[in-house]
Amino acid sequence: MNLPPGHGDTPNPNANPPAFNLPFIVAAAIGLLFSIHLAAQLMLTPEAYDHFFVQFGYVTLRDQLPAEFRGGEFARYYTLFSHAFLHVGWQHLIFNLAWLAVFGSPVARRYGNIGFIAVFLFGSAVGALAFGAISGSSFVILIGASGAVSAFIGGATRFVFQPVEMYTDEATGEVHVLGRKLASLTDIVKNRRALSFAGFWLALNILFGLVPGIVGISGSVAWQAHLGGYVAGYFMVAWLERRPF
Repeated sequence: MNLPPGHGDTPNPNANPPAFNLPFIVAAAIGLLFSIHLAAQLMLTPEAYDHFFVQFGYVTLRDQLPAEFRGGEFARYYTLFSHAFLHVGWQHLIFNLAWLAVFGSPVARRYGNIGFIAVFLFGSAVGALAFGAISGSSFVILIGASGAVSAFIGGATRFVFQPVEMYTDEATGEVHVLGRKLASLTDIVKNRRALSFAGFWLALNILFGLVPGIVGISGSVAWQAHLGGYVAGYFMVAWLERRPF
């Protein structure tokens, strides 16, 4: 018997999922980010901590003056990703980990470990580039997984709010759960829940830009990286949908 192509996981309605059920890759990412921050807090002096940020954070002026910064020319490329593994404090870290758990999990379940890693890295890079492009020539260091987390939000928005599709076998009458399809922009606009969430998320980032201290994190919130990551994730999942990950 041949069924139409499914969209995501097919849940077992009789199963009793545990209260805490993160995909392994999401739990591993959370553990890695937590461990890096803890190790930096315990092992580095305040001066070394600042050098650590310059070495592995995304510095907006590095493209123009690579020789003036730690890491040199090569750092222009690896910091597009390495900045996502650093955080300025525990509030910053916990905030990103919470969003990662919520929106990284559906992406991991739908696209697997490789898909999860691809969205994380692509969102980090595009978020950093958007941050650098909008920030201009000022000296600013981007730190945190916000771009990557926003990529998961952008990707998950395209399917988590869509209705579950069903297929009924004409011969047997058996009903099969196909999952949720990947929504187009038109589908999102027509879906009240998806549109409301997208509007809320956009308004929240505008508020971050206007009132940077609203979430209790020292320094400004990188709303530019959030927007860049969101757009990256939105398009990345469409590419993953056509790949056998």
